Amino acid sequence: MEKTTCLEVLKQGPYAWNSFLLDEGLQSACLSEVNLGGADLRRVNLAQADLHLANLNGADLSLANLRGADLSLADLRGANLNGADLSLANLEGADLRGVKCTGVQLLGADLRRVNFHDTDLRRANFANANLCGADLSGTRLIRANLLGADLYGADLTGVEMLEGSPAALRAAA
Repeated sequence: MEKTTCLEVLKQGPYAWNSFLLDEGLQSACLSEVNLGGADLRRVNLAQADLHLANLNGADLSLANLRGADLSLADLRGANLNGADLSLANLEGADLRGVKCTGVQLLGADLRRVNFHDTDLRRANFANANLCGADLSGTRLIRANLLGADLYGADLTGVEMLEGSPAALRAAA
């Protein structure tokens, strides 16, 4: 399927896209370097999609399925990822500053060098995620699951864990 066709359907909204996926039987889409800034992509199925270097600045991806997607070096500043599934996704080097990520699933995700500065990560699930070198400064990790997460070299300056245990964060590091 051509990238332009996929992009045209995706811009029509999540219902058109999800219907397109069912009709076409696509397992993944190649949307690298696409500009979807500010797009309404709530509940969209982009599992296994190639969104490398994509501009998703300010996009609404709440409850989206991005499981196994490649979002490396993507610009997600100010996006809404509340309740999204990014398990096993590659977000290496992505910019997630100021993103809404409450309840996001990031199980086993590659989050190396991701910029999460000043991001709301309440109830985020980072189980077995790779957060090496990530910037978590100023984030809210209240009730976040960091079990098995690799935080080597991560910036944890000013992390808020009011209801969480600082000991659990140290154990994960």
